[in-house]
Amino acid sequence: MSFATLDEAREYYNSYAKRTGFSIRTNTSRRSAITREKQKVQFVCNKEGFGRKRRVAAQLVDGITCYSDNDEAEEEDTAQEEEDEQVEKSKKFDGCKKRKREKMLYTNCKARMVVKIIGSRWQVIYFLAEHNHDLVVQPSLKKFLRSHRGIPKQEKDFIVLLHGCNLSTGRIMQLMSEFYGSAQLVPYDGKQVSNFRSTIHKTEKFKDMQETLDYFRALKEEDPEFFYKIKLDDNHRVENLFWVDSAARRAYKEAYNDCVSFDATYMTNIYEMPCTPFIGINRHCQTFQLGCAFIRNEKTATYEWLFLTFLEAMDRKAPLNIITDQDPAMRAAICIVFPNTTHRNCRWHIMDKFSGTIGPILAKNDELNEEFVDCLNHTVSPEDFESKWSTMVQKYGLEDNEHFQHLYHIRQSFIPAYYMHSFFPFLQSTQRSEGFNALLKKYVNPNLSVLQFVRQYQKIQEKCLVAQDGQDFRTDENERRRWSRHPLEKHASTVYTKNMFYRFSKEFEKTAEYDVKPVGQFQYWLEPNNSFVFGYGKRNYLVTAIEEDESYCCECSKFDRDGIICCHIMRVMVRMGVKLIPERYILKRWTQQAIASDTNQVQNVNAPVGLVARGMPLTSEKTLRLTNATTAFAAIAVEGCTNDENYAILEKHIKEMRSEFEEIKKRMMANRQNTSGTESGATEGAENGTDVSTLTRPSLQTAGLKN
Repeated sequence: MSFATLDEAREYYNSYAKRTGFSIRTNTSRRSAITREKQKVQFVCNKEGFGRKRRVAAQLVDGITCYSDNDEAEEEDTAQEEEDEQVEKSKKFDGCKKRKREKMLYTNCKARMVVKIIGSRWQVIYFLAEHNHDLVVQPSLKKFLRSHRGIPKQEKDFIVLLHGCNLSTGRIMQLMSEFYGSAQLVPYDGKQVSNFRSTIHKTEKFKDMQETLDYFRALKEEDPEFFYKIKLDDNHRVENLFWVDSAARRAYKEAYNDCVSFDATYMTNIYEMPCTPFIGINRHCQTFQLGCAFIRNEKTATYEWLFLTFLEAMDRKAPLNIITDQDPAMRAAICIVFPNTTHRNCRWHIMDKFSGTIGPILAKNDELNEEFVDCLNHTVSPEDFESKWSTMVQKYGLEDNEHFQHLYHIRQSFIPAYYMHSFFPFLQSTQRSEGFNALLKKYVNPNLSVLQFVRQYQKIQEKCLVAQDGQDFRTDENERRRWSRHPLEKHASTVYTKNMFYRFSKEFEKTAEYDVKPVGQFQYWLEPNNSFVFGYGKRNYLVTAIEEDESYCCECSKFDRDGIICCHIMRVMVRMGVKLIPERYILKRWTQQAIASDTNQVQNVNAPVGLVARGMPLTSEKTLRLTNATTAFAAIAVEGCTNDENYAILEKHIKEMRSEFEEIKKRMMANRQNTSGTESGATEGAENGTDVSTLTRPSLQTAGLKN
């Protein structure tokens, strides 16, 4: 046999070795002393020799230098052994257990193939097929042979896609098992996939900030409203980094600057720079991103720079309300940069810190626990809280308890009674940020570089936009399920987004749990007809209602906090026969018209026209087709090999498919030649003054008939 290239010869012998059941390696090669190109190469069984160390011997014979080299695999073994020795020595000093490394069993097998370049081709000049050891017959074991380890290029491309989605090696192998029909049929193992993913990490891990900035510049060229800013330290290294896209900027400036959640508790990259996302709430009450930053430290000056940069990106529009954790540096920076912003701390974090000290006291006394919860959750003003707290402390003798006193000392930073008129919709903690951090963990891990994180961040943003589009569609196309047939609820179903309407409907259900008693010309007393109303406790509420002015006010202040009227006002409206929600009590931010520019925005403005028309990019479509075809053919192969009759059918159709593919190739090549010939003829005709259309039309018709 002869081969066009050396790689082709090795590939053919390796393919033969896989079918037979052994592994190969390159043993010796002879190079020309003049050109230094290989002239003769010997491929041997991997069990050739006795496992000797790598040795290089050069000998001049008839003017030709002959080099005798062990193959790449033995070089890797030697390097790996030296590395393992160093690791084991360090482990020995650290008191760790020494790893037992297994070595290949060599049998000095003589099986080989020798090729020599004769003319322009590599000719087989010697071949020995016999082995002195058992061959690997079981197909599922052949993937462990060294020369057959490897992942096909198409599958590497698919694994790169899965790696970009932050799937674990185990999950990737599970998917490949589905494609091949069985885990034993996958021609590689999890270790090889893990090693391949490591190479991806190595190529991208230490991509520095310059490449990140180049990526930002490319985004800004596509999206002129994209904003980013960096701060360098004295050594010209990036100290802080902030970025936000145009969609988030527009949404914040037009509608969603009323409440922002900010958190800096998630460490996400190899540089140990905290990730600090700004989180907002859209018209569907969904979490979405208002920008993200990496900061070098958590000092007041750093947060001050970050908040000033956020203001710059948002055209100097400060958030009306912001909720954070208890970081004192963060609080100081907010006071400086956002002096008119209402700032509150996360209630969950505070109560979690006190759970180990106050929790046991509350657990021992059910009455104290009930009054404590009522004091925190169901007080409607600072004065109301102060009164109930004082009564509780005196009743249970807690005046000298330092933990209760400390909680009282920081009351103004988190107790809801102090924020009854501040807009924190359905929010008592930084749960929005915590939820976003949990989402981050699905997309990124601490080993990622900043550039990798930024790319993953864009995927998260796309996920948020897809979720918003889904809610927009359901709001416009689907009918609401109403709890009642009352006109108030029907009106709400026409003005609010779907999610907000269901929140309104749940609130409207609670109207049945209250009785109304007039206590004056414009005031009504709402008393629960059950022992407890979820979200409002056992207390009564006073509602002031002036129907002529369409003015309604409840001491629970739900409209100020959440942007929808409370069940107490709804109950009074039902009593008064009001059928429509007054315009002033319908917040635009909870309607489909929250962002006016959304209706005029051209979707997929940055997407190529071909992508929008066709759908999936051709490269991704090819990968998808390959995975689907691989899955189908794996099942057919398993069934086709069960007996001779099935196998004959399998071979028959494989030959037919190959012949049909060849016919398609020939037809496409002929079409290309006809097209190129027509174009050249049309050009010549145009130069000679001939009507080009008369020349091109017949060829186009012919091509159409062929297709």
